[in-house]
Amino acid sequence: ERRQELEKLQGDIRFEAEKFKRESTTMSQAQKDALREKVEGMQKNLAEKGRPLEQEIKVRQNQELAKVQGIIIKAIEDIAKDGKYDEVKVKDTTIYFNPKTVVDLSSKVVDKVSKQ
Repeated sequence: ERRQELEKLQGDIRFEAEKFKRESTTMSQAQKDALREKVEGMQKNLAEKGRPLEQEIKVRQNQELAKVQGIIIKAIEDIAKDGKYDEVKVKDTTIYFNPKTVVDLSSKVVDKVSKQ
C-alpha cells in the first residue's frame, strides 16, 4: 500500500518534469516557477513518505543478514568440530587451526551452507 503510494508519487513527479521539459518554452516565468515549486514539493513529500519504508527495509535486511550469519557461523563451528581444529579465526585474518598448518575453510563453509 505505501509502496504503491510512493510509486504513484514518483510517476506524478516524472509526469510533471516531462511536462516542464515539453512546455517550458511556451510557459511564462511565473508558470515555470509554479511548476518547479510543485515538483520540488512533490519530491520533498516523496522523501518524507519514503523514509519510514526505507527504515523498515533496512531493519528487515539486517534481520535476514543476521539469519545468514548465524547459519554461516554454525557451519564454521560444525566444520571446526568435525575437523578437530584447535582454533578458527574469521574476518581479515587467515584461518588457523595449528601453528604449523594454515587451512582455508571457505569452500567447506560454502558447501555446507548451500545444502541448507
